[in-house]
Amino acid sequence: PILLYDKKKNISAAIHAGWRGTVRHISRKTVLEMCRHFNSIPSDIHAVICPSISKASFEVGEEVYNIFSIDKTCPINLISEYVNGKWHTDLWEANRLQLIKEGIREENIHVSGICTYRHYHDFFSARRLSVNSGRIYNGIIIF
Repeated sequence: PILLYDKKKNISAAIHAGWRGTVRHISRKTVLEMCRHFNSIPSDIHAVICPSISKASFEVGEEVYNIFSIDKTCPINLISEYVNGKWHTDLWEANRLQLIKEGIREENIHVSGICTYRHYHDFFSARRLSVNSGRIYNGIIIF
């Protein structure tokens, strides 16, 4: 999950950026939609990359690695690593790079750094506990 908030326009967006959404640039597209529909300026937007699976825990097959390697906007060497016979992909960094590319300032992007796979006692992890494990809810409260 990624949460976006434009302080000046007082609007927010919630994104589900799993690997499919990430390779389809859901983060970048959401920023573009905020700009198009609400006249947001990307440098006014703050982003939180919420607890989710980390690079160390996110093993992917060749087919997923190959899909990411086609994306020239996010260099594969920055987000993937071959460890013990498995590819590991960093969705946090891939989405962070997409947000920066769309004009969100680096200092406005907070990566929680909490891996749901490793911290499955505190957060549901579909990858670790199966898709029937439960759901995590995130949100923004605007006063």
